[in-house]
Amino acid sequence: MPSPGDATPPAVNKRRILKQLPLFAGLTEPELGRVAERARLMDVGKDEIVYAEGDPPDALYVVVTGRARIFTHSGASREETLEFVHRGDYFGVISLLTQQPHTVTVKAVNDCILLKIRQPDFDVLLTEIPSLAVHVSRTLSRRLSQKRRERARQVFEATILSVYSAARGTGRTQYAVNLAGSLARETGKRVILVDMSPSGTEIAALLGGPTAAAMGLRGAVFEPERVQRAIVLYADGLATLSVAHDPRALSDVTQIAPLLAFLAQEFHYVVVDLPREMDRTVFKALLQADVVHVVTDTVTEHVTATRELLQELFRTLPSARERVRLLVNETTGAPATEALEALLQHKIHATLPKADRPLVEGGRPLVATDPGDRYAKAVRRLAREVGGVRIGLALGSGAALGLAHIGIFKVLERERIPIDVVSGSSIGALIGAFWASGMTAAQLEEVAMSLKGRWQTFRLFAPDIVFLPRFGFITGRRVVRLLRRYLGDKTFRDLDIPLRIVACDYAHRQLAVFDEGSVVEAIRASISIPAIFVPHRVRGRDMIDGGILDPVPVDVLLGMGITKVIAVNTLPSPEDIHRRYEELAAEQAAREAASTGRWQKWRRRVGRRLMEAVEPKIIDVIMHSMQAMEHILAEHGCQQADVSLHPTIPRVSWYEFYSVEALIRRGEEEAERFLPQIKALVQQPG
Repeated sequence: MPSPGDATPPAVNKRRILKQLPLFAGLTEPELGRVAERARLMDVGKDEIVYAEGDPPDALYVVVTGRARIFTHSGASREETLEFVHRGDYFGVISLLTQQPHTVTVKAVNDCILLKIRQPDFDVLLTEIPSLAVHVSRTLSRRLSQKRRERARQVFEATILSVYSAARGTGRTQYAVNLAGSLARETGKRVILVDMSPSGTEIAALLGGPTAAAMGLRGAVFEPERVQRAIVLYADGLATLSVAHDPRALSDVTQIAPLLAFLAQEFHYVVVDLPREMDRTVFKALLQADVVHVVTDTVTEHVTATRELLQELFRTLPSARERVRLLVNETTGAPATEALEALLQHKIHATLPKADRPLVEGGRPLVATDPGDRYAKAVRRLAREVGGVRIGLALGSGAALGLAHIGIFKVLERERIPIDVVSGSSIGALIGAFWASGMTAAQLEEVAMSLKGRWQTFRLFAPDIVFLPRFGFITGRRVVRLLRRYLGDKTFRDLDIPLRIVACDYAHRQLAVFDEGSVVEAIRASISIPAIFVPHRVRGRDMIDGGILDPVPVDVLLGMGITKVIAVNTLPSPEDIHRRYEELAAEQAAREAASTGRWQKWRRRVGRRLMEAVEPKIIDVIMHSMQAMEHILAEHGCQQADVSLHPTIPRVSWYEFYSVEALIRRGEEEAERFLPQIKALVQQPG
């Protein structure tokens, strides 16, 4: 059966798409170029068949947009759905590598754009890019092992996560307990926590409850029954397994791989708490993991030991760099700084703030006893990342219209909707940064109300007007002063919620995404409206408003692997603008009709024409032109989101910062209108 035609969608940047797909996200620029040369984008309409059972293998397919259903025919006409594939998922690889006909049918649920790599090109890429071959072979091995299962069960892709520390006292085991507990709570799936301490009883001692004898890693033959007997089940989908492993004693390194593979067939998530002492078995467990969380703190000796561990690991297996997540536990209260990151010679993935209470108390992890604690929130966010259930919030540009974001925050807070990552452009970057720093919606509303009056707004900008403007009318120094009043010298690492701020490098016409360094500097870059604000120089690059290229940065979240996205577009549509002018014209006509006397009508008409003659309109022309262009880009971005909010008020213009109450109220109304869809998105499995 022929596959759908390779009709190429409208002009797109294939490299940019590849960077957003997990299969290719870790490739270098030259490697991405090779893939881009050999890959094609194809449109598949709703209900079209990509390939059917029995078709010969022809290509690897990766979902760029849309959804597809994978199913098989179990009877004459009965279809058994095996799984749904979404953005970033790929299929067709098993038949491609085994050279066997397809055993399933793939059908588009929605209109899709697929990335297609034909077999000859795929073979070349596997040869040229070893890390791609490793990724594909791991997936193939996992899927083939699932196929060999004799009993029918729901198909899922398990994740093996190892937790390791190169030093004692970093809080590794307590973190593993909290992570596993949070994974079970956030995903609703089966999670097992493996204790590989020398005694095999450290986790059991922390959790209390039922116990089972610790098993060892000895013996020439792997025995699944022995593992089953040693598993202890807890509430909320969490299980534990005690595997006593003393690196100083005799053990069989060949046992660890089959053990982890067996657990991956039984559980959705396998969290392995590894002992500090390194030996071949521990190293093997690190290499077998899909994800490795390396935990350290800020103690100098521990940082040095961690750096040496990472160097050895990456020297032995360079591809492991993609799987390692470095976590800094701020147990001493000292923050994780950029200097610490330089000392570690590896990017810090996340920090674990110092907790106000014991991490495990009364047999329960902190994520259960006090989910509002900063440590618990950080672990929860990491668990949601591992579980693929993170929710991202993309906040758009719109100048004063962006105050509607505050109303949306009020509803999200009230309904306790978890937001794991925020991306923002222009005013969305500014308000999003305040919220990500820990300010509540109520506090944000107070700040906005303090700038409500026209005089307050005038005072914020007028003193910074440039006498002889070359690049912009306003320097923005007072805006920076205002930002520092609330954000101080915070860096992105200091924020409560991860944040991405978008700006535009106008000289190179490139999107710039800020995720490190000064938050205030990034905001100032993102709000630099062309010709109004002087461009802001950051690291030798002149930046202007992020809305120029990405007014609602949904794609930034997708590139981070966020699978659930809420987008907010405050820009008015052409229909909104048309309706606004009709309403204003009707009001003007009504006022003139209500005027009594020829002299009063003449005076009103002359006054209006005089104002039109002297009132400066250049800024209005710039803003309306920009927003007309940005609205098209914003709508395109919102189409990629799961839930898209449009809290617009046609009567309010871009400069009306004094319309605070109306804009915030409109944001609340829009969020409440879409609350059922937002809650459904939260409940949707990863």
